[in-house]
Amino acid sequence: MKTIAKPGSIKININKDDYQEYRIVMLGDMSVGKTSILDRYINRNFSEKHNQTIAVDLRHVQASSNITVSYLNFWDFSGEQQFWNVRKEFYEDANMIILVFDLASRKSFNSLNEWTQEANNMGATKLPVLVVGNKQDKRNISENEGQDWAKQRSYHYIEVSALQNSNIDSMFKLIKDILSQKK
Repeated sequence: MKTIAKPGSIKININKDDYQEYRIVMLGDMSVGKTSILDRYINRNFSEKHNQTIAVDLRHVQASSNITVSYLNFWDFSGEQQFWNVRKEFYEDANMIILVFDLASRKSFNSLNEWTQEANNMGATKLPVLVVGNKQDKRNISENEGQDWAKQRSYHYIEVSALQNSNIDSMFKLIKDILSQKK
């Protein structure tokens, strides 16, 4: 039995069978928009100015249905390699990997191989992976190229724009669908 309460609210006892908690690791180079995507979905806003993520940041999303309550815990990793040792422990008990790249940056697209290798080295080889191309408004990578890269690895693929709020809700619906298939 788990008790869930928000400050100033009634405590609700939830049977473990009616409660799911997921750990989702978000990977990608610095400035590809990982934090912006989360802010757009969770806070429904976008800021041109973002402080760089230091090491790792945690964001929560509650996804409830008539039957279950789910919590999606997003571990937003810094894109800087100097934080590699800090990230290691966050791969434990992960349920999903999200690889984010900037559709305007060939470098960030090519780095997906390095991020995939890091996840594999940390033991996250059997987790579902969603590849997210962000910044549709500044495209240098074609949708077909992104889809082909993901398809060759049996990964899911979606393109979004945090700036324009394009496909953000669809991305989070896809995340929930992928996790529900994993049960």
